[in-house]
Amino acid sequence: MLAFKKVIITSWLLLNTALALEISSNTVDRGTIALNVGDITIDSGASWSIINNAVSTLVGSLDVQPDAGFYITSTSPLIALQVTLTSLLSTINNDGTIVFDSRDSLTASNYNLVGATFTNTGDMFLAASGIVPSSMSLTAANWDNSGLIVFSQNQRSSGTVSLGATGGAITNDGQICLDNEVYQQTTSINGGGCFTANQDSTIYISNSLLPVATTQNFYLADSQSSILAQALSTPQTFNVYGFGNGNMIGITLPLTPSVGLPGQPAYSYNAATGVLTLRNLLVTQNFYIGTGYNPSLFSIVTDAGA
Repeated sequence: MLAFKKVIITSWLLLNTALALEISSNTVDRGTIALNVGDITIDSGASWSIINNAVSTLVGSLDVQPDAGFYITSTSPLIALQVTLTSLLSTINNDGTIVFDSRDSLTASNYNLVGATFTNTGDMFLAASGIVPSSMSLTAANWDNSGLIVFSQNQRSSGTVSLGATGGAITNDGQICLDNEVYQQTTSINGGGCFTANQDSTIYISNSLLPVATTQNFYLADSQSSILAQALSTPQTFNVYGFGNGNMIGITLPLTPSVGLPGQPAYSYNAATGVLTLRNLLVTQNFYIGTGYNPSLFSIVTDAGA
């Protein structure tokens, strides 16, 4: 009986070891390869570059250590990357650099990483061509970013960026950048980090019932960027920087004066507090944009790209 137990224990250890991959030196793979190898660890000082592998399905945890890199790229217009990790028990941890790059592709790319825990202290770059809509999501019940995450397309399309588990919370103490992208908020947002909308990007606060920390900042970096928030009878105040030069702040309903006596205009700017309030009948939303603006230069427009 004792010998039998030893066999079972030894077999389990061998199986557990086999279902894992550790990259300890710079490694390059081209063409079709299978990534169903269990947990993947990229050691410090090492990198793994996978080129033109259309479908990359990760089945275990991913750990990219400091000064390590994990790169999945496409150099062919015929190959769009499909990168998935859908184990609810797995962890995604990046202390180095992760790149998924399919900007050369003419078709849709999809990046969908789902795990129990997501932690990023390094740099992540997820890119697609945008010729057709692509989706990018980093989903986890425990979600924490204190590094840099860039979501990028060569051109704007209807694809969206999703972060965290719907109805849950994310903590962002780093920077999240959008290039020709739409980030659709579905979680509470904690932390003192920043979301930056570059190059015709939109930050869409689709559920304003979920709190956004007053220490979280949203930056409109160019003339085509925008932020859009759901209007409620119990509004929040969102910190928005970079408003001006033609970019847009809006709500999910047409701007109309409020009802009641006395009525309030469709929008108002408090020069003392720097808060811009947008209204539709009984619902409003507040945006702190800072002081020094001339409200006579504001105008109501339609953001066709939101």
